[in-house]
Order: sequence, then structure tokens, then C-alpha cells
Amino acid sequence: MHGQEFHQKNKLHGEQKLWALLDSAREIPQQTALFVYSAVKQSGYGKRQVFVGRVYDSCVYHIGCDTIENAFKLKFSTPDERNKFANSFEAACVEQGLAVHQSF
Repeated sequence: MHGQEFHQKNKLHGEQKLWALLDSAREIPQQTALFVYSAVKQSGYGKRQVFVGRVYDSCVYHIGCDTIENAFKLKFSTPDERNKFANSFEAACVEQGLAVHQSF
């Protein structure tokens, strides 16, 4: 039982970290941040996977939860801002026990 409690606590911390990341990204509108957060959270009950992709030589980052269909397209002001967000986002997903696939 102790292991399950630890997993739940770690997952909750990952969810809080993910929301803080999405909420603090000034390029992401609040409503979009909420949609992405909800989709990632729900993927924890499904196939437990997130598909991500950085569009080469641009500021675009794609996020698909459980599938690559109906992915979110986030646009950042610079590729460096995108990469900083992407690295933190992917780490937060892994912390929640989700498989992260580079697929776009």
C-alpha cells in the first residue's frame, strides 16, 4: 500500500507542476492551457501516452493526448521559449507516469 500512496503523491505533484507550467506560459491563452491540462490529465486514465513534436525551424509545439489526432498546436515567440516549455512539459508528463512520444 505504501508504494501506491507514493505513486499517487508523485502524480499529484506532477499535475500541480504541469498546471503551473501551463499557467505561467504567457504565449498560451488561459483557456488553451486549461484544455491542454484537462486532456493530459484524462490521458492518465486512458492509454497513458502523450505525443509531442517540435516543428523544425519554427516556434510551434504540438501536443496530442492518447492519439496524434486532434492535437493542440501551441505557438511561442521564439524557438528557445518553445524548447524551454517543451522540455519542462515532457518532464512533467513523465513524472506523472505518462509515456511521451516524439511523433510530429
